Amino acid sequence: MDLHPAFPREVVYPEDEEPVPFSDDEQEQDRLRRIILGLKPLRRAFGLGNMDVIFFSPNATPDGLDRALSQLPPSQRHNPRFLDLNQDDILEELLQISQGQKLLFWRPQAWMESHDCLVEPGVGYDINSKKFLTTAGIHTPRSVVVDLQEMDISSPTNIIRSRPLPFVVKLCRAGCGFGTYIVTTQERRRRTLEAMGKYKERGVTDILVSDYIDLVQDLSVHFLIGAADSERNHDNPLILGVTVQTLTNDGKWVGGHIDYSAQQELKSLVWERVRDTTSRMPRTFVGWAGIDIVVGKDGQQWVVDLNARFTGSMPICFMSHHFWNDRSLPLAQFGAFGYKGGVDEIYSRLKPLLDPGQVVVTATAAIYEGDNMADIVWGGKDAEDLNRIEMWIKTRLADAQARL
Repeated sequence: MDLHPAFPREVVYPEDEEPVPFSDDEQEQDRLRRIILGLKPLRRAFGLGNMDVIFFSPNATPDGLDRALSQLPPSQRHNPRFLDLNQDDILEELLQISQGQKLLFWRPQAWMESHDCLVEPGVGYDINSKKFLTTAGIHTPRSVVVDLQEMDISSPTNIIRSRPLPFVVKLCRAGCGFGTYIVTTQERRRRTLEAMGKYKERGVTDILVSDYIDLVQDLSVHFLIGAADSERNHDNPLILGVTVQTLTNDGKWVGGHIDYSAQQELKSLVWERVRDTTSRMPRTFVGWAGIDIVVGKDGQQWVVDLNARFTGSMPICFMSHHFWNDRSLPLAQFGAFGYKGGVDEIYSRLKPLLDPGQVVVTATAAIYEGDNMADIVWGGKDAEDLNRIEMWIKTRLADAQARL
């Protein structure tokens, strides 16, 4: 959908992902536009370090960054640059800002083709498709790519209706768990078929149908790949951290947590699988990336997703000193929360744990007047403590008075 008159829908590098994929509600779509242009850029920027970051106003504002940046040492703060989408020369101003610099992107868009990018947009687009997993020799569950446009959804012989349970269906160009269907029951098969019918109407082409892995661990590995002539090249990537995925029963990604005390053991566990994967990626790709690894009951490791970009869980990989070294909290988790009232009221409501540093607010954004969202990271002594803090945050943000 069009995000703004100056930011129309992407037609060169389109994605299948939409958090509200089937909604015709204009108010819901408008809310989604505000989240994409407002909260999401702030979310991705925290932890990027000392570099220029482009934001689009009026959805993103300097006020929404000040508190988050003030929590970081000056050398770790990014330099925000705001461009007003309501002005006429937005593409020209983008070129001026990136002049003499390399442009890094989360996901490629057509306007980036006229910029000097660290990774060529077409390369970034291709390797983020799940079709790349099936053609690059990466150790994935057995999969087949199916053309959804040629599938007769009502036919009893189509692969989704006829395949024995359990199995997994994924859109090839979606992320964050959207477009992932873990088909373990007949009811989930029915819901998957219904969803595929609606995706087909929207023009989605390829889908991936894969074997189901009965897992004992679901890990997300975040790493950095350097240039071919550097120490940390494709044959020796730098693992930044290993997090544990948090998924719903339907396979939707809702966040993750990290155990800082177990990082050495986890990095050793996944090293060979990570190195094998990066060695199969194009040498023209450098930068941040991540893979999702599921470990089966037989100990085999399977790569079920490749995110050749800055990943959602990556910031907590950089916060070990804050939680583990300084506060003896081995675990950390993050999540997105909605709340009513003033956008800055979150700091008074969460003050009892913000002041000692057990809770860190990494991004806030006013979606509508009095309707806000925030990204929050919190630490804990164990899994029970993490759950307790999460419930405390939800309760405090739901309490309009938030009495201390």
